[in-house]
Amino acid sequence: MIQDIQPHIYDNAYHPRRPEGSDIVLDYREQSVLLKTNREYFTVADLHEPQDLYYLFSIDEKAYYLGSLPVEESAEEPIAIMRTMEPREAGFAGITGWQLWKWLRQHRYCGCCGAEMQQDSKERAMRCPECGEIVYPVISPAVIVGILSPEGKMLMTKYAKTRSPHQRYALVAGYAEIGETIEQTVSREVMEETGLQVTNIRYYKSQPWSFSGTLLFGFWCDVVGSEEIHLDEEELWLAEWKNRDDEMDLQSDISLTGEMIRVFRSGGVSYGH
Repeated sequence: MIQDIQPHIYDNAYHPRRPEGSDIVLDYREQSVLLKTNREYFTVADLHEPQDLYYLFSIDEKAYYLGSLPVEESAEEPIAIMRTMEPREAGFAGITGWQLWKWLRQHRYCGCCGAEMQQDSKERAMRCPECGEIVYPVISPAVIVGILSPEGKMLMTKYAKTRSPHQRYALVAGYAEIGETIEQTVSREVMEETGLQVTNIRYYKSQPWSFSGTLLFGFWCDVVGSEEIHLDEEELWLAEWKNRDDEMDLQSDISLTGEMIRVFRSGGVSYGH
């Protein structure tokens, strides 16, 4: 998955340090990132003038910062380039930086009193100097659900075209609501999108997914009762039971959904286990 960058080590502790020439500087637009014309990142050494840089995180000994890059020397690339960027740690860094950039941009002003927010010097937070309101990065929990049948099939879905441009096979997914456990989210989302009831909900794995600002929790579960699908057409345009060896257009290996589909196809999970 995109965060699997071993042997490299991602360190998100907020401990700003003095930038070095080889450190990376990131600069974004609404849905794009500025790169060199060879699609590499800019470094501190590429900056023409000194500027205040915002520390994001480190990977190994290299620090990543937000800054303002020379537009005339840049190529503006869609943020989706992070899905295929090599090496993988570069794509992970780029999309994680974009999530933090969006958070900082969305909280320039206090939502309580309207004053301009200030970056906290000791932790990753935005603090209001007038009323004391503190805002931390927002992370939305969501689930990815592999629903299994006694016949050895798994329910595969495709998003409604008005909801997502991605039309490869996916799994039931949705955000947690206030006051429910993440397991209750699984049951509710499955019922809302497909009309199915499930049991034996079991955790698989998690993934930070900065493309949507979410922390994804993968679960397997077993259908109980009727296997007849009642589709929520506002969310999905297709949901069907698939065998392991059925042909299908697979998600890439950077996503939790893609990994779970591959685990199913390899025989790594089954009904009741």
